[in-house]
Amino acid sequence: MADVVVVGFGFSAIPLIRELISTGIDFRIISADGNSVWDRLNKSGRLDFDLVSSYLTSFYSFDLVDEFQRDHYPCATQYYEMHQKWQKHYGERVIRDIVTRVDNFADHSVVYTQSGTTINARHVVFATGFSRAIFSHLTTTDYNAPNKTFVFDTMGDSANLMISHLIPHDAKVIIRTNGFHPRDKVVPAFETTHTLDQLEFQNFRYFSNRHYADIVYGATAGTGIPILIGDQFPVSLRDDSWNTSESRPASGAVAIKYWPIDEYCRNFSDNLPDAFSKGYFLNDICMWLHTGRAIVVPKDTPIDFEKKTITYAGIERAFDHYIKGDTEAPRLPTIMVDGADPYQYQYRDNFMGVIPKTLNNIYMLGYTRPYSGGLANIIEMQGLFIHKLVTQPGFHYHIHRNLDARITSYNKHYFGDSEPRRHDHLVYYGFYNDDVARLLGIDYKPQDCKSIQDLMFYYAFPNNAFKYRLRGEYAVTGVDRLIGKVNRQFKNFIVSFAYLLQCSIKEPDKRPAWLHTVKRHFFNDMRHKEPYRPFLEEYIQAYRQFKQVHIEPIEDPQWNALVANACQTRDEAMSQISSPLNHQMDEDIAGEIQLIQSWLDNNQELGQLRFDPTRASIFASMVEPPDYEMSFLD
Repeated sequence: MADVVVVGFGFSAIPLIRELISTGIDFRIISADGNSVWDRLNKSGRLDFDLVSSYLTSFYSFDLVDEFQRDHYPCATQYYEMHQKWQKHYGERVIRDIVTRVDNFADHSVVYTQSGTTINARHVVFATGFSRAIFSHLTTTDYNAPNKTFVFDTMGDSANLMISHLIPHDAKVIIRTNGFHPRDKVVPAFETTHTLDQLEFQNFRYFSNRHYADIVYGATAGTGIPILIGDQFPVSLRDDSWNTSESRPASGAVAIKYWPIDEYCRNFSDNLPDAFSKGYFLNDICMWLHTGRAIVVPKDTPIDFEKKTITYAGIERAFDHYIKGDTEAPRLPTIMVDGADPYQYQYRDNFMGVIPKTLNNIYMLGYTRPYSGGLANIIEMQGLFIHKLVTQPGFHYHIHRNLDARITSYNKHYFGDSEPRRHDHLVYYGFYNDDVARLLGIDYKPQDCKSIQDLMFYYAFPNNAFKYRLRGEYAVTGVDRLIGKVNRQFKNFIVSFAYLLQCSIKEPDKRPAWLHTVKRHFFNDMRHKEPYRPFLEEYIQAYRQFKQVHIEPIEDPQWNALVANACQTRDEAMSQISSPLNHQMDEDIAGEIQLIQSWLDNNQELGQLRFDPTRASIFASMVEPPDYEMSFLD
């Protein structure tokens, strides 16, 4: 009998396999050859994009310690090469077959394969990835569709990738939506450019769940002068009030990470053909809406599939292509409980998305996705969690002794009393990683912070997986040097820490207005779109030259009428922005940065530094934050 059978040998399995080998565990890997989403994208020649997650969250700790120089957004080919490297490294261990069924019993499972092989195993890990309809659209859609109308009944990063290639071909895009969360991929602030997922300071939730949610993404729509996308295009706003949990921001939300046109121009305008050849294309959904190259309409906008028309604002528009939304579903084989009853997967029935409550010694790896950041972050932590479960009986017993209660507590904390939904598997990676680290006993404690630098590391340094591999039983050699490089690039995350302090100083009722007093909002600042219309035209012409397509402009008064209706709120909002805003928030944070730097230069412990009463109270609360009800971690 094998100790462990891993079903699926894609990206998700690598960290676990590495740990199993290091501890001499008897395991088998069963996987078909070349059937991952990334394999299919490669075969179809569609690796022409960059990731929506940063290098630090898309590659594993043991890769980063050797290769990291600066955080950036890797291109898809670079990411796929990393996949191939590990496929080659462990490839000889893989049994090339397809698992067709797993019968699960109290103390073992029986794994059946297409070739007729049967393997008994004490533990089975599924790492098969997802299936989703839009993957086929990504590999087959002909983007060279000038003047064709596309209706997207879905909106996420994959849909936005498709839209980014349709727009330069002069396709007309209608997004039929319940709203979504657009997020700038890069955020420039105080001479430091942050990648989105490195600007989330996730442990600040322990200081206050509500306070963290109010400030993590800066100003929000409806709280000031209407310069954000949600104010100008209210259809894009998503209602997340269904989630009644105390944890904020809520799990189960979908984010679209995009290159804001001002930052894309700054990074790539000097050599657009070179950017294109590497896969860096403009995908600023806010700019598409601002310029009327795409429109958003309510989800209940009438659509007639027989006539292939959609009716908005009394205008019936024929469409040529329909991109349907669906739910990511794990590509699981048939699983039989006690060899008799079919298992039905539901995310909320799995502790930490890993341990199904109705199965024995079966684990789900890679089916928890990040709202922002890369999947590698979560997978690496899940791999460590599963490794400890299959190698340490005491830990296995500790987690399983009250598994149902843990699942109930987890769901209550992150979902409140809401009903299960299709995006429940989308989590805030920094919350998730710290939860797993606490379960494993490799987390950090705020009470151990002795200096300003310690507090900055705990609260402002993002909860990347490698943060938890600096020490303890899962330490990776070289992580100390990696953390040093990251801190140098982001200046010890002093901007984030200064922002946290200033937000904490402000009175809650005055904070929303203060958050608007900036030159550039963190996310979706529509003031930085209009000045880049000339660059957008330059970009589109360069794209067409690169793709070797020529498109004749055609007048489309019906489309213009649709755009005029979709942009009415935008036009009204723009008329209200009549004078420059003051930049008090920028000034306050700049002053806070100087103050923090003076504390760092003193190189003294917290007890030796002299603070004003307000900051002294904030630091005291940081060292001893409230004890939230999170019994699933006990």
